[in-house]
Amino acid sequence: MSKIKAKRVGFRLDMTPMVDVAFLLLTFFMLTTKFRPPEAVTIDLPSSHSNMKLPESDVLTVTVAKDNSLYMGVSSQRTRERLFDTVVRPKLENAGLSKAAVADSLRKFRFDDSFKIEKEELARYIMMSRLADQRLRPVIRADNKADYEAVNYVIKVYKKMNLLNFNLVTVLEREVR
Repeated sequence: MSKIKAKRVGFRLDMTPMVDVAFLLLTFFMLTTKFRPPEAVTIDLPSSHSNMKLPESDVLTVTVAKDNSLYMGVSSQRTRERLFDTVVRPKLENAGLSKAAVADSLRKFRFDDSFKIEKEELARYIMMSRLADQRLRPVIRADNKADYEAVNYVIKVYKKMNLLNFNLVTVLEREVR
């Protein structure tokens, strides 16, 4: 004699709570993500055959724009704050700005990738950056149309600061066959 099998009872799984949680997480991440601010200047990099990667952190970047103006950036936010305290804050206070304006400038300065500097101030900014963080690796980003003299000036300042090893940022040239 065969046994009578019990009929299976199906169940229903409600997916609504899982979908709600998924959308809540999606909304949370969309609202809390900080996007990278636009660069101070657009640079058209020259091409090369080198495939050496640029370091991700502890980078001191001097950018030469196509009009030969100089921009400097430091990858570490802590180093930017120290640089602000030692170089920029005294300038702003001597100019007569209020404490609120200085604090607002610090907030903006803290998140800027690079900031414009005068040619004569480059050595001072590099020295103060290196004092704030000895591990900084110097990098030069120059526009394809920047004058040789402007790039050479940055190299001479690096040499004067005893920064003999530095990277030149380029775009990898694709070989056409």
